[in-house]
Amino acid sequence: MDSYNFILIFYLLLIYCVIILFLDWRGLLKRYNIASYGPILQIRAVRGERLLEKLGRVRRFWRAYANIGIVLMLIAMVFMFVLVIRGAFATFMVRPEPTALNEPRNWLLIPGLNTFIPMCAWIGFVVAMIVHELSHGILSIVERVRVKSMGLLLLLVPIGAFTEPDTEQLFGKASAKERTRILSAGVMGNFVVAILAFILFFAILFSIQPVSENVLYVYDVASGSPAEGCGIEPRSFITAMDGKWGGGVSVEELNSRLEKGEAVSLTVLDRNGNKKEITVEGEVNEGVTVVFVEEGKPAAKAGIKEGMTIIKMDNRSIRSYEDFFSFMNDTVAGEEIEVWMRSGKVFKLKLSESPYYANRGYLGVGVANCALGMTVLEFPTGTYLEYLRNLPRMLFKSPAGLLLLMTLPVLPLSSGGFSTFNPLLSHLYTPVGMASIFGASIFSIADVMFWIAWINFYVGLFNCLPMYPLDGYYVFKEVLNPLLRMVIKVDANKERVLKTIAIATAVIIFLSIIFMLVAPFVFELF
Repeated sequence: MDSYNFILIFYLLLIYCVIILFLDWRGLLKRYNIASYGPILQIRAVRGERLLEKLGRVRRFWRAYANIGIVLMLIAMVFMFVLVIRGAFATFMVRPEPTALNEPRNWLLIPGLNTFIPMCAWIGFVVAMIVHELSHGILSIVERVRVKSMGLLLLLVPIGAFTEPDTEQLFGKASAKERTRILSAGVMGNFVVAILAFILFFAILFSIQPVSENVLYVYDVASGSPAEGCGIEPRSFITAMDGKWGGGVSVEELNSRLEKGEAVSLTVLDRNGNKKEITVEGEVNEGVTVVFVEEGKPAAKAGIKEGMTIIKMDNRSIRSYEDFFSFMNDTVAGEEIEVWMRSGKVFKLKLSESPYYANRGYLGVGVANCALGMTVLEFPTGTYLEYLRNLPRMLFKSPAGLLLLMTLPVLPLSSGGFSTFNPLLSHLYTPVGMASIFGASIFSIADVMFWIAWINFYVGLFNCLPMYPLDGYYVFKEVLNPLLRMVIKVDANKERVLKTIAIATAVIIFLSIIFMLVAPFVFELF
């Protein structure tokens, strides 16, 4: 978040707090059944119980609905528990470097604050909260547990929802089965909404087609390179060369034109979805440009910097991207080499072991595959669309499909990630058939459907974890209780063991999650 947006949000919050204090002082909040806790407003639904009574009339349906939710919740509970434990173990063994995922602001599913979640995801966030709490409320009424209140929590925008069942009835008079149905209903609601929204999202995917066969995706740009000087940024697209779309846009064609000394007109779609025409002058560049240098690796330790151009390694000339990788493929870990730069500098260093190939040498740099000093990947628009359409099929093949869906928004676009069609991808596709009635707005609808589905799916899975104060914690205790009763006859002893196991499990999960988030920063220090 840049300083301008940060200051703007700060002043909006300040004005909001002043307004809340004034309304509370005048007694206007209380008059409309609103309570304030500092800047957070708790808005109670005055007719909430009447709504729940109407929705809960078909008791047999809602009980069957909740029973299915119990089964799904137990399956998801095991899946999430194994996922968290294996994730913590993998973090300890691999010792990864910190990424954007480890930044504190990305630990929460808050659109705008989380860099991977766009602002349009607020709709999904609000839907997930309302559906989750409404489901709890309906099942409470069905199981004849009084609901004290329900409503929304606001901090400028909705940040939560609440349903407050009578805890004495819920944990006192209600049977274990009734209690479990009430606790599982929220997760079931999220899963149902996720499925419906995903169906609509994938229906839209089958109603669009690529505008062109192939475009170029700019993965990275070297500092000080001709590409940077022309205003080409990482995560942008090159959609046309000299106005030619489709198969004519390729890295080989671009490099060939530049090496011949020709001027090339490029149509560039920047990360904000703005199109611009850029003309680049052809020139013969000797060597390959260093796009990035990995910290702690041989290149960084030797003093190689981003933007430098490698022209020779040992006695072999390096004129292209292919020459560089051909040389590196012949190296071994521990080998000493000399790296010659176009500036005349020579670096002597010892290669480390490659993290990707056994016994192969590793320099720790990324080099440009384009003569303009940028790393460019061919982006097959049709293949990418087909890949997205096949995601549901992957879900049924193995748990890996489920993991892919969970990580889809945080994966780079070049690795098959998806976050939104707007502002970039919407320019690469066009609606067909009945979808053409909606025009470009079909992509905004698709974005909203995706985030409603993804956030509900993720919120549902996360709530299945047996960790206090999540629903999974209470359901885990309810399921564990009859199992312990078979081996421990004394109620007092059984309750003590039950509490110990539940707390220990919750602590292990909590510490594992914290470890996965914090450990990369700790490993970086050693």
